Amino acid sequence: MPRTLAAALAALPMLCANASACFIGCRPSDDHARAVVNNLLASRFNAPYEVLSYKTTRTADFDLIVGEVRGYEIFYKASVRFPEGANLDCAPDAAPRAADCTDDNYFSLIRPTRPTPDQRQFVERGGVRSFDEDLRFAESKGGWKGPDGRFYKP
Repeated sequence: MPRTLAAALAALPMLCANASACFIGCRPSDDHARAVVNNLLASRFNAPYEVLSYKTTRTADFDLIVGEVRGYEIFYKASVRFPEGANLDCAPDAAPRAADCTDDNYFSLIRPTRPTPDQRQFVERGGVRSFDEDLRFAESKGGWKGPDGRFYKP
């Protein structure tokens, strides 16, 4: 029995080196969270941006559907600058102003902007916006589905 255990322990590093065979610590990483933030920024604002700072503040395991789907949450704070601005046709003084604009000043990457989720928000040239949010990943198909709809493998 001790020889079998020793052989199993010797094989463990080789299995963990393979991304599809992960037994311990198989959770989304900071790199995955940063990729999600970048994807969401690109799709939400469709304008050049620069992430000035990014910090994971905490993480947590949770059940999305009690006992059925494992989830992992990464809480983060980020500061983002938009050198050319974003949605300039939504500026308060734009003439004519696009019909799908909102004056809401609540900025979020993961939740629809309240109270009008489908509307775009103006960011002035050089404007900096702060995000203090959480990203929820759902375990699926040997990886994790991020809030951007993409799959990430630990």
